[in-house]
Amino acid sequence: MIKLEDCVIPAASIGELNPMPDIKNVSYIHAGFEMSDKVQESEKTHLGKGMIPTMLPYMMQDFYDRDKKERVFKAVVLENKYLKATFLPELGGRLRSIYDKEKKRELLYVNPVFQPGNLGLRNAWFSGGVEFNVGIKGHTPLTCSPMWCAVDKCKEGEILRLYEFERIRGVVYSVNAWLPEDSKVLYIKGRIENTTNQQKYMYWWSNMAFPQEKKTRVFVPTNDSFLSFYNENHYLLDKASIPVHEGIDISYTTNIPTSRDFFYKIPPKNHKWIAATDGNGHGLLQCSTQQLKGRKLFVWGQGQGGTNWNEWLSEEGSSNIEIQAGLAHTQLEHLPMDGNTTWEWVEAYTALEIDSDIAHGDYQKATGEIETYMLERIGNPDELTFPNQQNAEQSEILYKGSDWGAVEEIVRNERISDICKFPQTHTSETAEWVELAKNGHFPEPNINDMPKSYVTGKYWLEKLTNLPSQTWYSLLHIGVIKYADGDVDGAKKAWEESIELKPTPWALRNLSMIYKNELGDGNKARDYIMQAFALKQDNPTLCNEVAAQLTSDGSDAMWLTLFDTLSDSIKALGRIQLYRAIALIHLDQLKEATKIINPDFVMSDIKEGEISISNLWFTLYRRIYAEEKGIAYNPDDEQLKTNADKKYPLPKKLDYRMHI
Repeated sequence: MIKLEDCVIPAASIGELNPMPDIKNVSYIHAGFEMSDKVQESEKTHLGKGMIPTMLPYMMQDFYDRDKKERVFKAVVLENKYLKATFLPELGGRLRSIYDKEKKRELLYVNPVFQPGNLGLRNAWFSGGVEFNVGIKGHTPLTCSPMWCAVDKCKEGEILRLYEFERIRGVVYSVNAWLPEDSKVLYIKGRIENTTNQQKYMYWWSNMAFPQEKKTRVFVPTNDSFLSFYNENHYLLDKASIPVHEGIDISYTTNIPTSRDFFYKIPPKNHKWIAATDGNGHGLLQCSTQQLKGRKLFVWGQGQGGTNWNEWLSEEGSSNIEIQAGLAHTQLEHLPMDGNTTWEWVEAYTALEIDSDIAHGDYQKATGEIETYMLERIGNPDELTFPNQQNAEQSEILYKGSDWGAVEEIVRNERISDICKFPQTHTSETAEWVELAKNGHFPEPNINDMPKSYVTGKYWLEKLTNLPSQTWYSLLHIGVIKYADGDVDGAKKAWEESIELKPTPWALRNLSMIYKNELGDGNKARDYIMQAFALKQDNPTLCNEVAAQLTSDGSDAMWLTLFDTLSDSIKALGRIQLYRAIALIHLDQLKEATKIINPDFVMSDIKEGEISISNLWFTLYRRIYAEEKGIAYNPDDEQLKTNADKKYPLPKKLDYRMHI
């Protein structure tokens, strides 16, 4: 049975889309990596391949807050007498819960709140459930966006189909869920359709959150793993043995001190599965057909920072790990997918119940027991099957996704999927592009109206350049398209022509980012960002970029003066306050800085791996300690650091360090 339900939980606002395009601003997608000599040449084939230069055409989702209020999310539920699976189509199709009605327990970590944090490709991301990630290293661009949701009526029963058009890779993907009437197993079919003639780099990881307690243990049918650390803007890829690495049994997640990724390398002949258990031998078992060859464990670590991240994304006392299944061995890889190709695989999710003495005894014996359990409960995962939805008698749309699939069908003048339909819903996000495609007309808005969306690709560039006459707005978008295509000089020229017609904060800001992030000209970057700010002082992104510029080039007093002119709502933003504190410290106004950097400080968009707050805390309070003791401040004085940190320890709620 498939039905719609209301899911009511405390939720922060996701906010509006950020109108400023990504011009090398998303550091996550530019993070490099290095490898130890344990990584063999044959294992490097796809490492680092398929990386992207920008998140365009997507806009960033970074205007969320931490003011949680009761909110009703539409949920789609698959239910029989054994299981109840709950999906959230408006939040990237997240599988929020798999509830075992027979054992009266949850199989996943269910986040009791919706709280975005800066961990996603477009910034906003939230923890819990099962997230289905497509296309690009990291999370899906649609993790906090709606997906189309339909029910296909097949002879085997009703199939739930969640689907969308992924705009960077230009593919249609779908998450198809089937819960047979008498089944204790939830089946998921992943499907990616590349209906273009071009080869695409592809990526997929099904990311399962599982609650962490003292005796949480993870099992996989292998003794070999890649080990990934993240250290300030780059990854280190090494190897680890399973289950014991450097004398530590790392199958127990609480034995792992700091944040780590373990990418398990399951031998080709072995079945592909991963399992997690609690202290009683109860847990989750996930297996798949051979296409999903990768398995992964992510832990936040047992340090203060890792604990704080868990609670930051949920509530006090929250703790979870992630077990994952992917197309490649690691998440530093993209695989080439030929044109006019469809990839499919089947996953199975079920409760795991084994004797606690076995679960917490010899690892190899427990792994064998789980393998037997899987074969008896699910069968051979290599032979998992799924109903053919192309033969569905009827398909009913339950929830609407974006218009971008429909727009792509206008561009190509053909359907972009064999089974997924994209009715046009006429949203303001796509209206001007539909008008351009159908009628060759591109309206010019007021310069203070925020751009509602961006596009990329040769089709749109030709449409815009072939307009009878250019406006500041058409040139703005020509620049965006050229930048996304790697034409930095062409983008710069288009934006310069745009401001010649009419200076706007949008083109001026983009020129600033070109000079800052691509051309390395700080003076030009400053000039353009200040011109943009003069035209629009109520945009948080512009304010942040002005603050970053002025606090990095010695203009701290100027930034503090500008800060006083901002609206109260922008002044209150955590990152704006952070830059104010930086300026105060630079100007030796330490006591004033402590009014900001104290245990009550909150910065909603603190980024995964970012240590700006802890670094600022140490700088500020070590300097204060030196003043109190009447000694010269030396940032390299180890004794001063020790004494100051003892008197002014970094509060847990300000500690986001994942590597300590």
